[in-house]
Amino acid sequence: MERVWEDKWPKQEPFLPPVPEKPIFHNLGYWAERAPDRVAIIYYGREITYRELDEASDALAASLAEMGVEKGDRVGLYMENCPQFVMAYYGILKAGGVAVACSPMFKEDELRYELQDAGIKVLFIEESLYPTFEKVRGDSPVRELVSTAFLDYLPEEPSIPLHPTMSTEKNPPPQSRDFLELVKNGKAGPREVEVSLEDLAMLQYTAGTTGYPKGAMLTHANLAWHGAAIRHIYRYSSEDVHIIVLPLFHITGLDICMNPALAAGGKIVLFTRFDLAATLESIMRYKATVWVTIAPINMAVIFLPNVSEYDFSSLRYVISGGAPVPLDIHAKWEEVTGTKIYEGYGLSEATGGIIGNTHSIHRPGTVGCPLYWLDIKVTDPEDEERELGFEEEGELWVKGPYVMKGYWQAPEQTAQVLSGDGWLRTGDIAKVSEEGVVSIVGRRKEMIKVSGYTVFLAEIDNFLYRHPAVAEATTIGGRHPYRGEEPVAVVVLKPEYKGKVTEEEFIDWCREKMSAYKYPRRVVFVDSLPKSGAGKILRRLVQEKYAEG
Repeated sequence: MERVWEDKWPKQEPFLPPVPEKPIFHNLGYWAERAPDRVAIIYYGREITYRELDEASDALAASLAEMGVEKGDRVGLYMENCPQFVMAYYGILKAGGVAVACSPMFKEDELRYELQDAGIKVLFIEESLYPTFEKVRGDSPVRELVSTAFLDYLPEEPSIPLHPTMSTEKNPPPQSRDFLELVKNGKAGPREVEVSLEDLAMLQYTAGTTGYPKGAMLTHANLAWHGAAIRHIYRYSSEDVHIIVLPLFHITGLDICMNPALAAGGKIVLFTRFDLAATLESIMRYKATVWVTIAPINMAVIFLPNVSEYDFSSLRYVISGGAPVPLDIHAKWEEVTGTKIYEGYGLSEATGGIIGNTHSIHRPGTVGCPLYWLDIKVTDPEDEERELGFEEEGELWVKGPYVMKGYWQAPEQTAQVLSGDGWLRTGDIAKVSEEGVVSIVGRRKEMIKVSGYTVFLAEIDNFLYRHPAVAEATTIGGRHPYRGEEPVAVVVLKPEYKGKVTEEEFIDWCREKMSAYKYPRRVVFVDSLPKSGAGKILRRLVQEKYAEG
């Protein structure tokens, strides 16, 4: 059918950005040559220039080649936010490797699965995370370990207070190579590996609808086109100072914050862990211009008793994603900070944020308009061949140069979300106004958003059934005033365990098995769960009965 809103985009700007011709790591070389002494990263007061960043990533690329990494080999990043993550990430891309960021919140089973599924050959690891890796080292494909400590790039006297969880000790794991030694001694000769835009750049793991996470295959073209659109639509420049508190292992921190900021020659103020007071102090100290947040951070700011003591006037963009920001929070934010919140929408399968509010079109309560080169449509969930019109609610489909190649080694799951002609089924229910502005009104997938992180309920179900006392179980989303939503486990115990397992014990077990944002904060023990005629647990009915506690 004729596209009913095809004349709505491009909307915000009259000119398209230049079409990318090279992988994003070439941007580092450009700025290292043009402005070598320009500061690229500020890490608790330590300044790292574009020259240092480019040379370090070159040295790491050469070291990876010396370790036997070939084009297409997967290389893992198991660390929190730090300069080493940035250097290693670009080093992997320069070497022709495929970067795989493993969440530092992973527990043993989660880490083992991702290492094995991706087939990670070399792993960059922050030393404090080694105890978890040690438990899975023997049955992982990792053959080379490169270790580093926060201390390696911290200044002697940090000008920004360190988060209490940050270790300042150096304790290298056994049988590991030292990160600083590789940076110092890596010989970055002529690049022998030719990397094209069509090559695979990274696997971005996303929570799995069938119980296991899947690696979204993102190419160098995905990253280059997405970064170009983000830089253009939000007008990133070499004068910008970006506050980065979101995790770099997550697609938002990586490709809304880090990649486009550095590609534009900007400066990033990098935090290992979010600390509200330290962040607000840094906004004033460095006159920050761009800050990407999530709803819980927005609420933490407006409810801070002494928020009036902070100056937000340097900020020209506060971009928020992950979960909707209520209209009253928008109003309160503007009242206490004098700035606006610009909401957006994205997903790992499309290289992060793909729809957003901007200075040109800012509509609180919506996610704004699509980025350049992106097409969208809204389809009838009962008949995907039927495209819907303005203000009609249906499943959001997207198409364009940001959409992944597919899921790593999962052709069946890929076919479920990617159509033959390249449309990505997002699983989210949306509507489009006559102005061309998109609103997300619900979800078709069984997932929730916890502090901005996507959590698929089926993945938690899979963990629950590993508990020896569980006969049947399902997970639902409960409302939470700060995190937005939280997982709630509804469990039928085996007869021999009834009365012998407490809620506290069950939650403690979950905490040991799952990342901090995934494990259920509440558990409800019931005698039975509602089922369909085919015996399938009806999660919707459980949700209606128990979500409110």
